[in-house]
Amino acid sequence: MADWYKKLYVGKNAKERERRIRRQISRGTAAPGIYLVTFSSNGQDQLDIIEARYLTRKRIRESLPEIVGIALGYQEALEIVAQIAKESYDSTGDCDLRSYLGK
Repeated sequence: MADWYKKLYVGKNAKERERRIRRQISRGTAAPGIYLVTFSSNGQDQLDIIEARYLTRKRIRESLPEIVGIALGYQEALEIVAQIAKESYDSTGDCDLRSYLGK
């Protein structure tokens, strides 16, 4: 089961399909063209962008970090990360995204 960030960032193209996308991710079914922004699991980076089609693999789905954003396409996922970085900088004066997002 996917763990969703309480104030999930949703790209403008993914907005109208948000419920369907969340259902697909939670079930582990294929979601082509969907990208997820998650907290990084390696401890060095802040965020990762993962293509949702990999979540059909049980091992990946079970180790999936909390999902911060969903996007339709890689470019939109980059825009979400840029938006989070801008909000963090504007609010706190730095780009510690994990702290800004409360992780």
